[in-house]
Amino acid sequence: MDAYSHYWEEQAKAYKAGAIEGTDLKKYAVGDALARVESDLMTMKKNGVIASGAPRSNARVSVLDLQSKPSRATLSDCLDISPWKRLYRKTGKEVPTPQGRINHYVTVAKAEKWGKQWKILSATPQQRTCQSA
Repeated sequence: MDAYSHYWEEQAKAYKAGAIEGTDLKKYAVGDALARVESDLMTMKKNGVIASGAPRSNARVSVLDLQSKPSRATLSDCLDISPWKRLYRKTGKEVPTPQGRINHYVTVAKAEKWGKQWKILSATPQQRTCQSA
C-alpha cells in the first residue's frame, strides 16, 4: 500500500513538473506503470499541458501472495481524479474537462516485492465508475 500511495504522489509531482526527473517515481514504478506515466507526459508536453493537485486513492489489497518469488499483490482502488486539474503550461488556465469524463473509477494495480521495496508493475484504469469513501 505504501508503494502504491507513493506511486500516485510521485506521478502527481511528475505531471506538475512535466517530467519524471526530480521525482522518485522510478523507485516505485516499473514496467507498464512507468511506461504509462512516460507516455502521458509526452502527450501532455505535446499539448502544452501540466497538472496540479493529485488524485485521491481508496485502495485495498485484494490479492496477496507472499509465497511466490517475488511476492506479488493486486490492489483495487476507487481513484478520485476530480482534484487533479489539467492546466495550460503557458497561461496556467484550466483545460476544459471533456464531456462525460469519469472522475471516480476503478483502478487495478499489480505489484511485486523486489528486495525490500514493493514496485508497482501496472495501474490499469477500468471503464467503470465507483464510489470513493
